[in-house]
Amino acid sequence: MILLWTPTILWIKELVMTSDCNYPDSFDYLQDIVCWGLGQIARPFDSPSLIKAFLNGLRDTTGSVRADLLIYQSDMNILFFSETASADTDSPEQGKISLADTKNSAPVEALSGGHTVLVADVRDSGLLSLSSGSRTLLAIPVIYGNRVHGVLNIEHALPDAYDAETVRWVEALSSLLSVLLEQSYLSEQVFRLNQKLIDQMTESVAQSDPGYRAHAERVASIAQAIARELKLDSDTVHAVRDSGFLHDVGKSGVSDGILVKPGKLTDTEMEEVRRHPVLGRFLLKPLGFQPSVIEGVASHHERWDGKGYPRGLEANEIPITGRILAVAEAYDVMTSDQPYRKKLEREVALKDIKEQSGSQFDPEVVDALLRLDLNQF
Repeated sequence: MILLWTPTILWIKELVMTSDCNYPDSFDYLQDIVCWGLGQIARPFDSPSLIKAFLNGLRDTTGSVRADLLIYQSDMNILFFSETASADTDSPEQGKISLADTKNSAPVEALSGGHTVLVADVRDSGLLSLSSGSRTLLAIPVIYGNRVHGVLNIEHALPDAYDAETVRWVEALSSLLSVLLEQSYLSEQVFRLNQKLIDQMTESVAQSDPGYRAHAERVASIAQAIARELKLDSDTVHAVRDSGFLHDVGKSGVSDGILVKPGKLTDTEMEEVRRHPVLGRFLLKPLGFQPSVIEGVASHHERWDGKGYPRGLEANEIPITGRILAVAEAYDVMTSDQPYRKKLEREVALKDIKEQSGSQFDPEVVDALLRLDLNQF
């Protein structure tokens, strides 16, 4: 996860330091929302649920009729409604506002001007509210550096409902949202870059071993299903999947003839093959992959009883990604044609894996595999 500590956050921290910030679980005041939001900075960002919690708290603590986060889509020059906390259903059609066609909107004015727009009474302003009957409007741009993320918008049924202190706290919340959205944006960019790197690296191995890509995809799918069956958190599930795609990337440093050799490998050849987990770590570490992905690649040939390689790790010393990959790869190798033998029947492969539970494989991971519907792989 990309973590941003900026002057914005330092300013918010200074604000809450004078306000007894206890990182609450429920919101009675605006400062509670900001305090809670600060506690989310160092955690994985679950965008929809987090933003919804922000908006519900913002609406309730200010007595507003609605609170919205509108995201700016620059290529279409529109604001679209990411999340809304409102009992009202009269939002603009199709959930978007065109900046080119809409001039009498507080969110549009805030975004266009790059500043807070506070309307004490909409009846005297010439601007339109998003909810019928709203009197006070407050729209604040959500901007991180030079990147415009959108607008935070709230509306109240009474005129002159937001005092200067309220506006200051809502501006703090807008700044906090800008950091969270920037983290989400950068994480998405890293994810896309990693996907490209995964494709390029698997293609490199596939040039030497034509069956590698299909094998990697199957291992990734089986491993991901096992991780979900074990009810691991979403970050770990994603790491297991990525490790599955990349588990044999170190084989790009193994001689082509060894990878596709139809007969038994010599001791020297086996020694070269056994270097591939270490080579995999060596290749991935400088590229910014998550440590759990790298460790999965590096440890997928470790054994539960400590007799594996390259480090001879034992039981829970082996990262969970490696333990899952060991089972997923074993199942796929057994049930697929290999240069040195034909594939085994599924029942035979599962019997073999079950017999190795507690010696070669983590028993809990084996049990998870046995619970899966393997017809999908």
